[in-house]
Amino acid sequence: MAVFKKRPDDIRRVFFSKERSSSMAAVKRWCQTHKLPYRELDAESLGKVAASAHHEGAVMVVRPVTLKSVHGLLRKSVEAGAVMVALDRVGDTHNLGAILRSCAFFGVAGLILGNHEDQAKVTSSAARMAEGALETVPMYQSSDLPSALRDFREREVFVLGADAGSSGSLYDAEISFPCIVVVGNENEGLSEKVKKRCHALVQIPGGEDMQSLNVSVATGVILAELNRRKSLLFK
Repeated sequence: MAVFKKRPDDIRRVFFSKERSSSMAAVKRWCQTHKLPYRELDAESLGKVAASAHHEGAVMVVRPVTLKSVHGLLRKSVEAGAVMVALDRVGDTHNLGAILRSCAFFGVAGLILGNHEDQAKVTSSAARMAEGALETVPMYQSSDLPSALRDFREREVFVLGADAGSSGSLYDAEISFPCIVVVGNENEGLSEKVKKRCHALVQIPGGEDMQSLNVSVATGVILAELNRRKSLLFK
């Protein structure tokens, strides 16, 4: 439904269950007007179309989102309180989707994906996990993330790296705005080249029984802390 609201012209085909039919009325009218195929299907057929059991009774075939170049973001004026997020080889599409959802919730100005082969791509599973956030969070691609972070630094954007092995606590760190949060690979964390571009590396203090948080959860915790600080600084 977020796709229908934000970019209806990108819809190609629509499938839905009997239970979802009434809630899809506006979509069906759009399809009728624009001569797009739409069909009511049983649960088994919907599963085949979606290639997943997690379709919740509705499937849209749409044009993929085109990621803009990070150079476009660098050319824009950065608001004083802006927060952005960059992903350094985050490989799981579910994590990508969950991070997108947190970015939307906290009003992140942009999500930057590195172009490494291990970086998760924007897939249907990422879109599903994002719960509509794929349609609201501006997304950018960087062919060289360390270089992009260097360029942000030159524009006086604070680069904050999430590093479970850091001795610095998120809650004690001196952080300025605008700020870009960089989170790394689920197993290896941030690359050394990316670490060198960070003004500060921080970890999230926790208990002793678990070494670290899932990367999407960690991103949400960091964004919540930055949002708290922003509310104090930019009243």
